Amino acid sequence: MAVPSDLRKRRPFLLSLSLFLLVSAILALAFLFLDPSAQTLSILSSRLTAPSSLAPPATPRERNPTPIPTPGTTPRSQPHAPAAVDAPKAGESTDATRKAGESASPDAAAAAAAAAAAVGDSGENSDADEEANKGAAASESEGVADGDDVAAAEVRWETCKVGRGVSAADYIPCLDNMKAIKALRSRRHMEHRERHCPVAPRRPRCLVRMPAGYRPPVEWPRSRDMIWYNNVPHPKLVEYKKDQNWVTKSGDYLVFPGGGTQFKAGVTRYIQFIEQIMPTIQWGSHTRTVLDVGCGVASFGGYLLDRNVITMSLAPKDEHEAQIQFALERGIPAFLGVIGTQKLPFPDEAFDVVHCARCRVHWYAPLDTCLLSSVVSSSNEKNSWPIPWPERLNAIYLNVPDDSGSAKDKFNADTKDWKHAISKIYSNDFPVNWSTVRNVMDMNAGYGRFAAALVDKPLWVMNVVPVGQPDTLPIIFNRGFIGVYHDWCESFNTYPRTYDLLHMNYLLGSLTNRCDIIEVAAEIDRILRPDRWFVLRDTTDMIKKMRPVLKSLHYETVIVKQQFLVAKKGFWRPSR
Repeated sequence: MAVPSDLRKRRPFLLSLSLFLLVSAILALAFLFLDPSAQTLSILSSRLTAPSSLAPPATPRERNPTPIPTPGTTPRSQPHAPAAVDAPKAGESTDATRKAGESASPDAAAAAAAAAAAVGDSGENSDADEEANKGAAASESEGVADGDDVAAAEVRWETCKVGRGVSAADYIPCLDNMKAIKALRSRRHMEHRERHCPVAPRRPRCLVRMPAGYRPPVEWPRSRDMIWYNNVPHPKLVEYKKDQNWVTKSGDYLVFPGGGTQFKAGVTRYIQFIEQIMPTIQWGSHTRTVLDVGCGVASFGGYLLDRNVITMSLAPKDEHEAQIQFALERGIPAFLGVIGTQKLPFPDEAFDVVHCARCRVHWYAPLDTCLLSSVVSSSNEKNSWPIPWPERLNAIYLNVPDDSGSAKDKFNADTKDWKHAISKIYSNDFPVNWSTVRNVMDMNAGYGRFAAALVDKPLWVMNVVPVGQPDTLPIIFNRGFIGVYHDWCESFNTYPRTYDLLHMNYLLGSLTNRCDIIEVAAEIDRILRPDRWFVLRDTTDMIKKMRPVLKSLHYETVIVKQQFLVAKKGFWRPSR
């Protein structure tokens, strides 16, 4: 049979189409049987979109106001803000990875997010990052991902839902537990101002909102006298104390003139007056640590810093709105607490001086047990007063829980190691702008070694001795520092956004045996100020567990010398 001429003309086209369809079918079958996982695809995607390396901090200078980005967006760079990192906008790699995952399947999307978390933050990764990337690629090529990493990458953060009468931006879970407070049988002894922490499975796993117009704090020493109003927008105290010169509002600032109920001639004159009537107090020499009960906005403690005195300013979260928040925003050591039915989280005989001015506490019990006992110096000479500052910083004390020889060796070795770490690693290798760090929280303080190594910097350290760790807090106070006991499976007694740097040293493993790493991360995020740093020193395994969680919070992370994870918090908040 003759073939029509028009069909003969179309034969090459039909042949080409047939070959194309055959090849496509073969490729499709190969794709199905070989099952290239979404994780493998996502590695390329995440590498292409991974942030560049964290750059050394720029020269510090006064910052311009930083606007709060709308939920789901990233903050724009400010023309005069010191850039501590050189990286793309927060969430950029996450978005790209999500798109790659969505092109495959919902399960692939979760795997893609996990792969992105495992990939290093820069094209110029450290050795630890390179090893981590190789390990991640190997496991992903086999279709296997670490369970903890996947769980962390799948975290869907939400903002905290607070009770009536609680500010969403100032939420403190253990002090704002309205359900527990309403169930109290009595408020006679200030029980409602004490801690009532949510317990598992109701521990917070949410993020606290930021106030509208929040910006990086005014830097010390200017912050002692003025802070941004929008960071702590509480006008009630301004109105309530307007006749006592505690705090006034001036334009965009809250201004602290140094007055107060007892400071008619100003706080500086009051400090001088105390020294005149009590010459043995010798601020900054015989007296190093002070507990100021009912501190107001903490001007007393703020001005004692000029005398080398560190004051734990103490007040409850009560109708005197945000006193402690004002103090911490100013850069002054402060802590939320009340003398009610529970003992304060300090050791016995801790402070050199207890100051109480109109603090509404009936001191019927003797104060002797609140004051520091005598100590011995290296010459074993007994003193009726604590060893003067700064000699007491390196003194060996009677209550060191060990025999004197081994305790001394351990103490000296510990001090030497931390001085080396601070001078060689923390100061030089970390992407931290130390000139903007005013306060530090050492979450596992030991003997106060981290605080001692930082003693020459213009900052102060809140030393925390965790529950379950050796009781070294008396030694910390004896050395001339301040601190508290705390269980890190609970919320800390401070307002949100009150610390510039959180430091966790070999604590995460024991901590996550009792509570979830997500709960720990939520509390770290609550305490830490935006644009500031969290430092984790721990094993490789613990760093691998924490890093994806921090990346799910849109933190910028870098691993230093295979044992430090340095993370910088941004301004990101979830949209719900």
